[in-house]
Amino acid sequence: MGKAKVRKQKQGNGAGLFAMAAHMIAMGAKRKPLLLLIFPLLMMGIGLATTGNTFIKQYFFESVEGLVKGNEQVSVVLIYGAVTAMFPVLLYMLRQLSNFVMVAFFRTAEGFMGKELNEKAARIDPLVYEDNRFLDQINKAYMGLQSVGDVVVSMIVLVLNQSVYIISMAVYLFNVKPALLIIFCISFVPNIIGTVVRKRMYAKMEHQAAPYRRRYEYFEKCICSREYVKETRLWRSEGFFKKMYRKNLRECTRLDWQTSKHVLFIELGLRCLTLTGYVGTIVMLFYFMSKGEVGVGVFAAIFTSLDQLFSRINELFDVQIGAIGRSYGKAQNFFDFLNLPERQGQLEEPLKREIIELKKVSFTYPGSDRPALENINLTVRKGETIAIVGVNGSGKSTLTRLLTGLYLPASGELLIDGKHVSEISPKALYRNVSAVFQRYQSYKMTVAENVKISETGKEGTADGAGNMAVEDSLEKADFPTDSEKLSEGLDTMLGKDFGGIDLSGGQWQRLAIARGLYRAHDMIVLDEPTAAIDPLEEADIYRKFAEISRDKTAFIVTHRLGSAQIADRIIVMDSGHIVDMGTHEELMRREGRYREMYHAQAKWYA
Repeated sequence: MGKAKVRKQKQGNGAGLFAMAAHMIAMGAKRKPLLLLIFPLLMMGIGLATTGNTFIKQYFFESVEGLVKGNEQVSVVLIYGAVTAMFPVLLYMLRQLSNFVMVAFFRTAEGFMGKELNEKAARIDPLVYEDNRFLDQINKAYMGLQSVGDVVVSMIVLVLNQSVYIISMAVYLFNVKPALLIIFCISFVPNIIGTVVRKRMYAKMEHQAAPYRRRYEYFEKCICSREYVKETRLWRSEGFFKKMYRKNLRECTRLDWQTSKHVLFIELGLRCLTLTGYVGTIVMLFYFMSKGEVGVGVFAAIFTSLDQLFSRINELFDVQIGAIGRSYGKAQNFFDFLNLPERQGQLEEPLKREIIELKKVSFTYPGSDRPALENINLTVRKGETIAIVGVNGSGKSTLTRLLTGLYLPASGELLIDGKHVSEISPKALYRNVSAVFQRYQSYKMTVAENVKISETGKEGTADGAGNMAVEDSLEKADFPTDSEKLSEGLDTMLGKDFGGIDLSGGQWQRLAIARGLYRAHDMIVLDEPTAAIDPLEEADIYRKFAEISRDKTAFIVTHRLGSAQIADRIIVMDSGHIVDMGTHEELMRREGRYREMYHAQAKWYA
């Protein structure tokens, strides 16, 4: 019962072309339904108008022929000539209008799909973020978002514009001479073969290139971003990162070049076959005209439109279908990501957290053969303050992630108020839980926003959620609000990226602690958030924390055993096991791991 219902990363069923189009169109229609009606009409209108241009040319050439023979009036020729000259202008205006409508509609759709992608990422089991295969997949999903638009736009243009034009021209050629249509259709075969080959080869290339792309983007960040610049310059490691950047970029480029080269040679051969259709059509036109089976006007209209017709056929396969072939694999990654399994808990009622029980719980990270936790038995009652101590890699942080419900056990049972954690919805599970992690985030926002981000729902409510609550949280964390550096008080921008000020490591840590205290909670975790703070100041912060957390469940993960004395109980961990448990006095009376670690650390502070 306690096992996670979602453990493995699964490949979604993805989406076919029409499903992709339906999804994106639905996103755009939420905000711009009128454009959804206008865009298809414009596309079809352009296709029909292009064929209509051939008809107009035929009538114009026939009227000119009639004028030469003396059985047509000049006024009729001038009218047909004026209409023929105006058609390109009309088509240009229609295309520009359709491009404007298309960009407005699909940018709106992409915005909604980006929101959908971010919301999906927030609902997925947090454990998968420990799996590098998932990181590749999320990278491919964000790359695929743009590709969905390319695929859908190309598909709509293909169906509503190019296909309408080519089908209407095919009908026109059939009415002139059915044999012309046969030659015309034969020229499609090489393009169809090329499209299938291109689609498969580019999809395979995208799958192979994703890990290299994620790496070179990371190494580029190591070279250029402010986050890494100090160490990179100090250690003179730019050359190393550039080498790694170039190595992975070369692999991406090599895969793209190999695929493009193979596709190019295949399509070159197929284009030679397409050329036979073009030449064959011209030869047959001459033949039918020499036999008197088609007039000069029809011959001239088809001949002058033939370049455009075959150009549109090539555009259909190279641009529209070609874009689908190149981008379909990337776009599929977006829908595969949306189809990833989510946490399945259904229980929504608020948790009291009167008792948390771990029964023979074990946990292993993805890609690891060694359990991070093994056979853990633990009962925590509401209002307890528990310190978790041990050497690095002993399983301290992993245990807190299970206690907060971020991770689900691989085996055993994790019960909250008697309910299996896998049956509780994430929304209910995370409600009234706060945490401050060792790897906290330094948000490039104002001081107040840095604190309020832990519970944005408090915005706009009276007293307790305004700046008074922010100041109270900062005071409890000993953050220096009276510092001269904070020239605009709580509205001072932090981070030099946006023209703000920078803080010391200890000040950023205090700000992170204030953020955790600001969030309404009945359970809080401090996971070694005081590494950059002096041990004496740390002890003072923990004493305040113990007072603040009275009647609340609190977990303190620390490697400084002196700070653990404030806890009601201390859990000692080693190699994924709980090896001892008790108060500081009880543990010191035993000749165990805790006493050994305590005396070893005492030498440093003697």
